[in-house]
Order: sequence, then C-alpha cells, then structure tokens
Amino acid sequence: MKKPTSSLDAVFNPKSVAVTGASPGKQGQLFLDSFLASGFKGKVYAINSKGQEVSGMKAYKSVAELPGPVDYVVCCIPAPAVPDFVRQCGAKGVKAVSVFTAGFSEIGSEEGKRLEKETVRAARETGVRIIGPNCLGVYAPKVGFSYTSDFPRQSGSVAYVCQSGGNSVYVTRAAGYRGVRFSKVISYGNACDINECELLEYLVQDEDTKIVAIYIEGVRNGPRFYRALTELARTRPVVVLKGGYTKAGAKAAASHTGSLAGSDEVWDELLQQAGAIRVFSLEELVDVLVTVSLLPTPEGRRVGIFGGGGGATVLGADDWSKYGFVLPPLPRAIKEELRASVPTEAGLILHNPIDLSGFAYSERFYGLIKRLLTYEDFADLSVIHIGFGQAAWFSTSTFEDQIGIFRDAVIQLKKETSRPLALVMQYLITGWDWQKGVDDLQQGCAEAGVPVYYSMASAARAIDRVLRRHEKRQTAGERNGRQDHCPRSGQGHRK
Repeated sequence: MKKPTSSLDAVFNPKSVAVTGASPGKQGQLFLDSFLASGFKGKVYAINSKGQEVSGMKAYKSVAELPGPVDYVVCCIPAPAVPDFVRQCGAKGVKAVSVFTAGFSEIGSEEGKRLEKETVRAARETGVRIIGPNCLGVYAPKVGFSYTSDFPRQSGSVAYVCQSGGNSVYVTRAAGYRGVRFSKVISYGNACDINECELLEYLVQDEDTKIVAIYIEGVRNGPRFYRALTELARTRPVVVLKGGYTKAGAKAAASHTGSLAGSDEVWDELLQQAGAIRVFSLEELVDVLVTVSLLPTPEGRRVGIFGGGGGATVLGADDWSKYGFVLPPLPRAIKEELRASVPTEAGLILHNPIDLSGFAYSERFYGLIKRLLTYEDFADLSVIHIGFGQAAWFSTSTFEDQIGIFRDAVIQLKKETSRPLALVMQYLITGWDWQKGVDDLQQGCAEAGVPVYYSMASAARAIDRVLRRHEKRQTAGERNGRQDHCPRSGQGHRK
C-alpha cells in the first residue's frame, strides 16, 4: 500500500534549504555551516539583511530574492519579525520554516504569546508549516541534513521526537557514539504548529523507522497523543522520557517550552497502557536505545557474567538480581573442563559471575569465553565485564596493546555466537594516558554491533526495561491466543 502524502515529507526530506539571519559570527552561520559540512544533497542559500557574504557564500537580502525554490528555511531573526517573515516564505512557496528564535510563549509574557499566535496565523494563511519556535529543527541523515555537523552520517532505524534542542543533541551524540543510528531527529520546541501528535502519527507510516524515542514536556491534546502513541507501540519499541514529572520540573518545563506538564500519576498510567517503555533520565534513554538497537531480545532472564574483579562480581550480582535476573550456577561439566584446561591461578573464580580479570588482557581470554558462550544450557544473555583497575599495572603502550587483544576477542565472539552478548566497561577512573585504548575498545565494539554499557546497574536496568515490554507482549499474545481458541459460546470473550 502506498504511503499517504504528508506535509511533513518536506520537513524530513527537503531538497533545498535557506538560513535567514546567516550573518558572519551569528547563530545563523552555525546552521549554515552545519548544512554545508553534513553533506546535504540539495541547494543551500544564505539570507541576511545586508546581503553580506558568509562562509564563502553569496547571501541574499530576502527570501524573495532567492534564485530557486526552497523547501525548508531556518529562521534566526528577532521574534517580532517572524510573523511577517513567514508570510514572505509563503509567497515564495516555502513548505516549512524551522524557527530557532526564542521569545515566544515560553517566556510567559503577553507579547510572547501574541507573537506566537500571530506566527501561527501567518502559517495558516500561507500553508507554511512551522517547526518550533524555540527549537533546532531536523536531522535527517538519509538526505545529509543536520543542524550539527558531528552527528553520524549514516542513516539508521531510530526516530527521535524531542521537545528540547539541547536534549536532542545530547542523545543523538551519546547514542551515536555507542553505535545507534537514526532515521530522523526533530527538535520541535514550543510546538505552535507541528506538534508531538502529528509527528507520532507520521512515524506510524514511516517505513524507515523501527524504533521511536520521545522526550516530551507536555502535550496539547492528550487523547490524540495517547492514540498515536498506542498505535506506534503496537509495532515497534517506543521509549519515552517525560520531562517535568515533579513540581520543580513542571515549573521548569513551563518556562522552557511553555508546556503544561500534567500529573505524573496520569502520565505513568498513560505510558503503561500505551505499551511504551518509560525512562527517567537521558542516560537511561540512551542505554535503552542501545539495547533495542543492538541487543537481540534474550529469551529469558538467565544471565552469565564473565570478567571483572572479585568485588565487582559481588556488586554485579546484586545489580542483576535487583532487576529480576537470575544468575545460574556454572554447570559442573564446564567447570571441570575449565579447571582442566586453565592452570590454577589467582584471579580465576569459577562461579557466576565468573572472575576472569587475570585473563582479560591475555590471548587465553578468547578461548575461555568461547567455551562459556557455546555451552547452550547455561544462560540466555552473556555479559562480558571489564574494569580498568589493572591499568595501573601497565605502561601506556602495553595497555593499548593488551586492550586491543581484548577488543578483537569481543568482536570475534560477537561474530561467532547467536546468543545475546553485551559488554560492560567501567572506565571513569581510567587515567587520560589510557583513554585512546579505551576509546578504541568502545568504538570497535560499537561498530561491530556489540551493545556497550558503562556500569552493571545501567545494563541490567536497560535490558530489564526492554524485557518487560517483551514479556508483557508475550503474555498478551498468549492470552489472546487462548481467547481465539475458545468455543463460540462466548466463554472467554468478555467485553
């Protein structure tokens, strides 16, 4: 079935872009430079009131002077001038204006509210769609379109709908660094025209998007939002971070995007009923995106933990148990095999978690872990845990060599096992002399599709969040299956 045409198609797939307020040294130039550096496949224009050259480009004094058609315009001019500028864009045939400018309803003044209403009125009169105001706009790697030049160039399957510009940058960078790739990201600010409901409805039909992340401070139409969220969550994981769920946060949300945050109890119930995964921090949002993007869903909650020091294994056992995972004992057969093949040394503890810290940087590490991973009846999820407390024992050059051995072993194990495999690397106490080796480990594993976490607790929590969704859907499916096979007398078909 052909996807219905939407006015948001031009928002996420522009063929040409202009930046107004693109004067040398101003914020408009930052947008201009990002579009030029990101490999945007369409035409890029600069507009400033003086027609002053910027970033080596000819600039035009108005949108009317542009020599060609424009789909998308970034607006970086003062708020009082925005409504008239939108009308000028309408006359030019512009399809969407992303208003970076602040000073509208979010500041709480009557003048700010009036300007926002006037901007909406201008958009309605001309047919121009408005993103914002008070936003960064769109990142669409498929067409090389980005408001920040260091975002990943590759397109992926995650869409991120974000009411905050800063939070959109943080999550895209942090998740991108850990191997997550995006189909599209939108920072939509005050949502005076294009809002969260319309965006979610669009994503339901978006074939490029398999996972949806949402940062939201408030909604304008609760029932419509719930319907769209529920429809999305039926077919793909949807991860939601609700900002402003405390009184202090709600107050901050009102001054940030002019949003009414609403009751946290209501939000919690809404998200549960819709089938969304709720998280409570940006870090947790990134952890869950890493999980749903890179980790095959475990078939159960048995986890085998390999590596780490003795104390770390104790704390790790606590962390996984806290989130409902089971740490099965190491089977006797494999324990005897390991004892026979590995000399008795300090640092080898054959329990689960299995302390292999003495072997983490040696050639024997791969062989040991491979034996454990290929023992089919042991665990549903394998977690390799490495800390860098031992780094003080190596020179910088030796550490980089040894961490390279470890990285190659993890990547090879990923290729050779179908069992879900994750890496936990705790390195916040690592000295800067070893940072390059740690970064190489992180990037090498992420590129190979290994989900990387920065603590046992964060890994357990994120995987638990995703498993809860999976288990709930399985239970619902089994319940519906039983109902479907009930006799037609009506038993089991309560309304």
